[in-house]
Amino acid sequence: MLVGYPTAATHQDHAMVGRSEATGGPAPLVGRDELVRDVLDVVADDSVPVMTLLGTAGAGSSALLDAVSARVGSAMLVRLRLAEADQATDYCAAHRVLTAATSAARGDHSAVAASVVAALAKNGVGKQPAQHQLAVATSMVLRRLAPLVILVDDAHWADDGSVELLAASAEHLAGSACTIIAAMRRSPARDARSKAFDGLLRRGLARSRSIRPFTARQSAAVLAEVVGAVPDTSLATALHDGSRGNPALLLAGAAACRRAGAIGFVDRHAVLRRGSRVPPADVDVVPGLRTADGFRWRVTKCMAVYECLGADAVELTGRALGASEQRVLEVLAGLEADRTLRRTRAGGAGRPLWRFSFPAVRESVLAAVGPFERRLFASVAVKALWSGDIPQPDDGVLADFLADAGTFVDAERSVDELVRCAADVSSDDPRVMRWLAAAAELAPTRRQRAAVLAEHSAACVRHGRMTDAERSARTVFETGTVFGTGSPLLQPRQWRRLALHRVLALAACGEDAELRRVTDLNAHWLPPDRLHRELIRAIALCLLNRWAEAGPELRRYRARWSELDSQAAWWGRRFDFTAAVLCGAQPVTAPVEQRGGEVPPHHSLLLALAQGDPRREAHEPTDSAGYRLHAVDRFQVQWRAGNWDRAMRIARSSISGEPGADPVGRLFMHHGAIQVLTAQGWLGRARNLVAEARCGRLEHVLDHAEATVLRLLGADDAAHDLLLSGLRRAEATGLVIGTETLLADLARHQARQGDHEQAEHSLRRLGRVAGRIGTDAARLELLVARASVLGDPSSAEAAISLARERSSPFETAIAFSRIAQTGLRPRELLLEAYCLLGPLGALLWRARLRRCMQDYDVSVPGRSETLRENEQLLAVLVTEGLSNRQLAAVFGTSEKSVAARLSRMFTRSGYRSRVELAAAMLTGDFQT
Repeated sequence: MLVGYPTAATHQDHAMVGRSEATGGPAPLVGRDELVRDVLDVVADDSVPVMTLLGTAGAGSSALLDAVSARVGSAMLVRLRLAEADQATDYCAAHRVLTAATSAARGDHSAVAASVVAALAKNGVGKQPAQHQLAVATSMVLRRLAPLVILVDDAHWADDGSVELLAASAEHLAGSACTIIAAMRRSPARDARSKAFDGLLRRGLARSRSIRPFTARQSAAVLAEVVGAVPDTSLATALHDGSRGNPALLLAGAAACRRAGAIGFVDRHAVLRRGSRVPPADVDVVPGLRTADGFRWRVTKCMAVYECLGADAVELTGRALGASEQRVLEVLAGLEADRTLRRTRAGGAGRPLWRFSFPAVRESVLAAVGPFERRLFASVAVKALWSGDIPQPDDGVLADFLADAGTFVDAERSVDELVRCAADVSSDDPRVMRWLAAAAELAPTRRQRAAVLAEHSAACVRHGRMTDAERSARTVFETGTVFGTGSPLLQPRQWRRLALHRVLALAACGEDAELRRVTDLNAHWLPPDRLHRELIRAIALCLLNRWAEAGPELRRYRARWSELDSQAAWWGRRFDFTAAVLCGAQPVTAPVEQRGGEVPPHHSLLLALAQGDPRREAHEPTDSAGYRLHAVDRFQVQWRAGNWDRAMRIARSSISGEPGADPVGRLFMHHGAIQVLTAQGWLGRARNLVAEARCGRLEHVLDHAEATVLRLLGADDAAHDLLLSGLRRAEATGLVIGTETLLADLARHQARQGDHEQAEHSLRRLGRVAGRIGTDAARLELLVARASVLGDPSSAEAAISLARERSSPFETAIAFSRIAQTGLRPRELLLEAYCLLGPLGALLWRARLRRCMQDYDVSVPGRSETLRENEQLLAVLVTEGLSNRQLAAVFGTSEKSVAARLSRMFTRSGYRSRVELAAAMLTGDFQT
C-alpha cells in the first residue's frame, strides 16, 4: 500500500506540467481508493468541468492528488499548489494556471494568456462585461489544450477574481475534456468562494466530495506501513484518538513516537511502551497555527494551557495576556473559523466551552509553550484557584498547575499542596510521580527534599519507573547523613523503605555490582538496624538469582514479620513465598500456617497460579483481597483461560517497558508468550523472544521453551542438548520449579530414542521433583509422562481426570494428545484436543494433531477449515523465514510436498515472492 500523506507543513509553492503515463497499476492509497475513482469518473465525464475536494488541514489532499495524477491516462496534466500570498492579487491563481498549462504547448499560448489576464484584470473584479470576455478567452486557451486535467492543491487560497472567473468559465468548458480538480479546506463562512461553487453545483457543472478522516482501521493500516510492524492496540488507539484520524497529525504523531523512543518492538508488533504516552509533534505540522500575529499565537497557547478549566479559560487568558475578554473572544472566533478550536454551550451560566478540535494539536501547542511562559500562565491559574476567583477542580488540575508554576508562586505552600494531592489520589495515577518530582525541586530544606524524594522513589517503583526510582534514591543517599548522629535527613522508617526501594530498582536497572555490595553488607546506605539490614540483603540475594541462599534467611523471619516495617514485611513475605515455590522448599499446597503466616495479598492469585489453578474469572482485575492485579498476573489469568489475544496484548505492553520489581513473574510471562507464538506457528518470533528474555535469571525455563521450538523444526539433538543444559542450570542454582517440564520432555525424548533405562531414570527424578513442588500442574506433568513413556493406563486415566478438573484449554489439549498417542481412547481424546486448540489459534499444534488423527484413522472435522488453516500456517512459517527442509519437518512431510504446497499457495494468492507474502502478512492483506 502507498502511504503518501505529507504533513501539512510541507507547503511548497510549485507547479508541475506534463503528460500522465500509466505505470502498470500504482499501489492503492489507504482509505482513498473510492474517492480516487470518483475523481476519475468526473475526468471521464466531460460534461462536468469542475470538482471540489473538501477537507481539513492535513486531510491528505496532496497524496490524493498524487494518486489521481498517476491515473489520468494520456491527458495533459497541470499540477500546482496555491499559497496564502496568492489571495492578495486579483486573478493570480488564474494567471498561474494559464501560464503553467500553456508553457508546454506549441505556440506562444503562455504569452497570449498572460496578456489577456493582465489587460482584462484592470477592469476590476465583478464587472460583468470584463468577466464574460475573460471567461471566454480563458476557456478558449484551455480548450485548445484538451484533454486537460488541472489539479489545484490548497485552492482555498485562490483570490476572489479567479474564483469568479472559474464560475464564469465552467459553462464554456463543459464538454471540452477539460477538468479542474480543486482541493481545499472546508470553510464554515458563506463567502464568495462558497457561493460560486454552490452555483456550479446547482447548474450541474461541478461535483463535490469530502476527504474524510481515517477510520480506526485505516489508521492502523497506515501505521503498519510507517513503523514496519503491526501496531498494537495501545499504539494505534492512542495515535488515532489524538489525531482523530487526520492523516498529517497521525503520521506526525508516529514520527514523534519514533524520535522519542516511545515505541517498543515486541513480537514484531509496535507497542506504546509501558508508562509512555504519545509525545507531541512539532507545532508547525498545522499550517497557520503559529502565525505572524503574535497575539493570536499567545491566545492559542493560553487556551492550550487553560483548556482543562472549561469556561474559565477565556477569563484567565485575558488575565495572563493583559487583554480584554472581548479581544480574546475575537481571536477565538478566528481560531474557530480555522477549525483549530470548537465551541460548545456546556459551560456554567451559559458560557461557551472552547476545546481544541484535535487533541494532538493541543499537545503540540503545549509543547511549544516556553518555560517562562509556562510558569507565568500556570501561576495565573494557581492564584485564581487559591483566591477562589474560579472554582477549584477536584481532579488534580491544581497540582498540575503547581508543578508548572514552580517558584512563580509560594513555594512552601506549593510543596504542601503537591504532597497532599499525591497522597489523596489513587496510587495508580501516574501524575503522582510528576507532582512529587516538582515538590522535591521546590522543597525549601534538605530534610524536606529528602523526604519528598523518598516518596517519589516509592511512587516510581509502584509504576515500574525503576530508573527514576533509583535516581531519586541515589540522590538522597549521596546528600550526606541520612540517619544517625547529627541532623538526620530521614526518619528510620523512611530510610528503611528507601533502601528497600533502591534494591528493587537496582535489580531492574541491571546494577548487579551494587547489589553484590548489598549482599556483602558493604553498601553505606543500608539501614543500621540489623533486622531490616539483613532482610534487604536476603532480598538482594533473590534479585541476583541466588534463591537457594536467600530461602533459609527469609524463612527465619516468618515468626517476626510483625516486628518489621509494614512495607519491608510485605516485600519480605513476597520474596519468601517466591523462594519457597522456586526451590521446592515446601509443597505449595501446604497450609498457610506451615508457610509462615498469611500470604501477601498480591500472592492470593500467585498461589493459585503456582498451584496451576486456572479456574478463575478471566475478566477479574483484582485479587481476592481487592488489590489490582499486576500485568504479569493478568497475563497468567488470560493465558490459562485461553484468552490468548488479550494475554499477548498485556505481554507486549509489559515487555516493552522497563523491568519491574517482579523478575520472576516477568520471566514466566515471557515463557507463556513464547508458548503462544510457538503454538500459532510464529517460530522465529518465539526464538527472538527467548533471546530477548535471557538475563541470567531462571534461564532453564527459557531453555525448555527454546527446546520445544528446536524439536518442532526437526533439530531433535539440539533440543535434547538444551534440555540437559537447562537441568544443569537449575541444579546449579538450586531451583526446582520449571524442571518438571524439562524432565518430562527429556524422558519422552529418551523413550523415542529407545533408551528406556534413561527414560525411566528421568521419570524417577520427575517424581521426586513433582513431590517437592506439590502442585497439580507438576502432578499432571508426571502422570502424562508416565503414560507416554511407560504406557501406564492408570496414570493416563488419572491424567485425563485431572486435566478435565483443571480445565485449562491448552494444557488439556496437549495432555490429551500425548495420552492418545499411547493408544488409549484416541478418537475421543484427539477430537477433544483438536477442538480445544481451535479458539486459541494454535495452527501449528492443530496441524500436527491432524497428522496424528490420520495415523489413528480419526476423521478430521471441517475440510474447508482444514485447507484454510494449512495455507494460513504455511504462510506464517514462510514469513518466519523457514527453509523447505524446516517446513517439511514441521508438517511431517517431504520437501517435494512442501514445494508443491508453496507453488499452489503463491498461484492462488498472486504473490510472486516470499518477501511480498511477508509484507502482506504484516499488513493483514493476506487472505486464505
